[in-house]
Amino acid sequence: MLSLDFLAGFTIFLLALIMVVSMVPGLLAGLQSSGIDYDAVAYRTGVILVEDPGWPVNPPWEQYGRDHKDEIQRMGLAVSKDTPNILLSTKVERFFENASTEDPFFTEDDYHNKVIFGDYPYSYNISLSSGNDLWQTGDPLPPGYGYIRRVVKIKEPSVAEINESISSAYTIDPSAPEWQNSTARNFTVRLDFGHLLDPTVSPAYRIDPRIEPVNVTITNFDAYLNNTYDSATLKSVTFQKAEPDSPPVPLRWLSYSEEEPDLYTLHLDEDSHSLTPNEPVNSSISLVLKPAFMTFMGPNSILDIRFNFEEEEDEPPHTNIAGTFPYNYDNVNSPPLKTGVLEVAIW
Repeated sequence: MLSLDFLAGFTIFLLALIMVVSMVPGLLAGLQSSGIDYDAVAYRTGVILVEDPGWPVNPPWEQYGRDHKDEIQRMGLAVSKDTPNILLSTKVERFFENASTEDPFFTEDDYHNKVIFGDYPYSYNISLSSGNDLWQTGDPLPPGYGYIRRVVKIKEPSVAEINESISSAYTIDPSAPEWQNSTARNFTVRLDFGHLLDPTVSPAYRIDPRIEPVNVTITNFDAYLNNTYDSATLKSVTFQKAEPDSPPVPLRWLSYSEEEPDLYTLHLDEDSHSLTPNEPVNSSISLVLKPAFMTFMGPNSILDIRFNFEEEEDEPPHTNIAGTFPYNYDNVNSPPLKTGVLEVAIW
């Protein structure tokens, strides 16, 4: 009887001991110290920046102004989800815009909530360097911090440069009968979105006016002038939209008489003007249409940009430029991707 009582008691003791031992770690969990893996947070932030285009995508988040900044959910810098490590220059510029000024576009809360995420109030320093260019936002680096470095490529906008090497293709003979009694000259640049947005072209090399500026630059404009004149008058720049199998529709919603830097910039001989300058030009014309200008364009739309030159009735035209310049992959200069280094520090 004694051995059976001892065995039963010892068994109950072991079971109780096992239960107590298993409960002790749970009781002490709140007293244990916990550390934050800052390297992991830095890695996660780097992945969001270089592998995600951000959200919203259409229209892209970088086109949102201050009034709609709260609608931005993530600030990724990638051209698209299919092009990791290839960043879009317009996203980079918006992300770091005015970071060192007293009134930056994005605040610390924006970076915490839209890039770093998490409830912990992390400090950060995010920088991107490429050649002589350096973008940076955040606090100075402390002695210790989590860190990640990513080698990236940066896609920059294309430029259509019309110069003396192709001037003969867009120069008319002023002595021709159809031009002798005319005082007007029109030169058109045509964007065919169905061609530009070809899905077989990688997003890293695609010309997409919806997310990148359209840059049309006429250099050495004097090559298009009649020999007896030293300038021509650019009366206005107008636009016409067309859809396949539909008549063209003139665009009149833009205030042509005022400068709209969020939508476009126009420089004549390097001086800024509105789209109705009615001013002389003798050396260069540079028109840049911002992506926000293209929100009304569909994937198969055609946009004509028309430069309207006009002189006084008692004078012949001062310029011989005419015709239609196709803004396409054959005529537009696409810069090579630039190499850069993105560094994210978290503490």
